[in-house]
Amino acid sequence: MSKEERRREEEEEDEEEEREGEFEVLAQWTVRRLRPLEEEAEEDYTERVKRWVLYSLGLDKLHQDIFLYLEKKLRTTTTDLAETFDISPNTARKYLDELHTVGLVDYVGREYALTYESLSRAIELMLIPRITDTLRIIARGASTTDFPILPLPPRTPVGPGRAEYGEVYEEKGVTRVNRKLLEEWLKVGKRVHIKSYSSLTIDEDIDPNLFDTIVERIECYGRLKVPNNLYGAISHKFRVFGHIDVY
Repeated sequence: MSKEERRREEEEEDEEEEREGEFEVLAQWTVRRLRPLEEEAEEDYTERVKRWVLYSLGLDKLHQDIFLYLEKKLRTTTTDLAETFDISPNTARKYLDELHTVGLVDYVGREYALTYESLSRAIELMLIPRITDTLRIIARGASTTDFPILPLPPRTPVGPGRAEYGEVYEEKGVTRVNRKLLEEWLKVGKRVHIKSYSSLTIDEDIDPNLFDTIVERIECYGRLKVPNNLYGAISHKFRVFGHIDVY
C-alpha cells in the first residue's frame, strides 16, 4: 500500500468517525446465517470451521486472518499488524476493536491478545452476555421514552355510571393488574393511565389485546413485575423509573 493510499484511507476513517459521533456506539454486530461447510477445501478442517464461525458473526476475511494470526502469535500491536497485513495502524486498530466488540480480543496494555484460547468459550462467556446486556440497555431506554397520551375523540356516555368515551382516567394505588380488573374497566368504558409509586405486578392471565385497549400507559416509580411471555407485547406501554423484573 502506497503512502498516498494509506493517507486517503485514514482520512476516510476520520470522516466516518465524525459522522458516527452523534450517538455513542454501545456495540455493533452483524450476525449472519451459518453457511454450510464445503466438503472440498484446501484449508484444513479446523481452520475452515473457525473461519465459518467468524464469518457467521459478521467478520470478514481480514478479521479472520487477524484472529488466526493472534492464535499463533498470542500477542500483537497495531504496528505489528499494520506491517504484517500491509494496512495502516488506524485500520489495524479498527479491526482489533471490532474483534474486541464481539468478545474475541482483549487489551493488555498496548498489546492485544485473545480473550480465550477456545473460540466457543469466548462466544459463550463474552459475546452472548454482551449482546444480552446491550439489548437490556436498549429496552430500558425504550421503556422510559415519553409517549404522549392521545385520547380518543370524546363522545356522549352510553349509559349511567359509565365513563366518558375516549377520556383517559388516572389510576393510583393499583398494585396488581389482572384480567378481572381489566374486564371491570372495560365494562364501564374506561381507558386508564396507571401511576404506581411502589411495587406493581402484571399477572400472566391478561389478554395482551385487552391490555392494549384499556391501558394507555403504566408509569411506575417502583418495581414493575411483568411475565416474560407478555413483556414483548405490552412493554411499549411502560414508562419505568424504577426496576423491571421479567418473570
